[in-house]
Amino acid sequence: MSPATGRAPVISAAVMAHPRRLAEAGRLAEALRPWRATVAVDPDPNGPPTTLRTARAAWSRIRPGATHHLVLQDDVEPCRDFLRRVEAAVAEHPDTPLAFYANWNSWNGAATRAAALQGASWVPAVPGEWVPTLALLLPRRDVTALLSAVPKEGAEPEPDDVVLARELAARDRRVLISVPHLVEHVGSASIIGNDRFGPRHSACFADDVEAPEAGGGGCAGTLPQTPPVLVHRPHGHAHVILTAPGGTDGEPLFLSREAYLRGTPVAGRAAQRWQEARAGLAGLRVPDALMWLCEEIWHGGHLLGLHTPPTAHPPSPARVRVALRSWILGGSAGDPDHRLWIEQRVTRLTGLAEEGFAAGRDDRRTHGPVPAFPRERLAALPAARHIWRHPQLALST
Repeated sequence: MSPATGRAPVISAAVMAHPRRLAEAGRLAEALRPWRATVAVDPDPNGPPTTLRTARAAWSRIRPGATHHLVLQDDVEPCRDFLRRVEAAVAEHPDTPLAFYANWNSWNGAATRAAALQGASWVPAVPGEWVPTLALLLPRRDVTALLSAVPKEGAEPEPDDVVLARELAARDRRVLISVPHLVEHVGSASIIGNDRFGPRHSACFADDVEAPEAGGGGCAGTLPQTPPVLVHRPHGHAHVILTAPGGTDGEPLFLSREAYLRGTPVAGRAAQRWQEARAGLAGLRVPDALMWLCEEIWHGGHLLGLHTPPTAHPPSPARVRVALRSWILGGSAGDPDHRLWIEQRVTRLTGLAEEGFAAGRDDRRTHGPVPAFPRERLAALPAARHIWRHPQLALST
């Protein structure tokens, strides 16, 4: 039942589209026929490139009587059994904004990956990052508030994902992200210039993992909070995002994976296990100039293992493999110099990350979790948002 109305949820849907993608948008709307989906076209396609004006038009298409409204962008591919899985999600979380996708190279993608490795089916979005809007469902009250906050002739240069993050946060509305994701980004050329970030795929797409149990999500349910430590790799090098530094809701911070473990017993044990793993790379024929990439991949897997607590519902090997594979490929998406080499060897490199993950899990079981990061060092760490423009900061922190 919907808390707002006391009756069964009623979903409406819209596809936001640029005129150049009307055919793709039409096919998506047809797939959503039971929800009487419509196509919302950019009202000013020759204007400044932005998603906000089209997004607003799509959110305004909420049907009378609908309790929830789903907006898809025109360059996504729904998973198998998409409608049933969305309906099950609404029944499970009837008064919560729900995102069904996160970019494999975002903080929310890293949070998805951490949740997938714990066998969870939902994870709260990372505070301080944009809300993933490729496939987003809002209860009616959130749609109404959004339309009131964004006038029809609004601040068009702003991206819709940033506006959604701001408006939902202002009303203390928490977004949950599905694990796995229910849509995949199909990689069409970006109309607003996002191609500079390389391919932008799902962190864990449902069709790439085993079919869910009848009735909906994963066995472990919803994580109560965003994982406090995320392993990220936007520029090839593994580093750590602290999503709640000092146990607060402050701005996420970041530091290199070396700095994170520096001075802990974990660092020495990890170095020894890496040397053992490196000895097994002979068959991969890694050039000396690229051995650092393999080292980052192994250590990233190790950090993921260290921060995956024991669970009564462990993930399947397929889900672990998909999560680690997306971590490797997503971390190389914006690196054209190394992306092809990694893509050609992704199966073996995923195996390397799995070895690191297993080593990290072993270390946690034997020695306990990583010691809390010293509070006195938090003040010296840069805000995580700086990684996008100044990646060298993570290497010197």
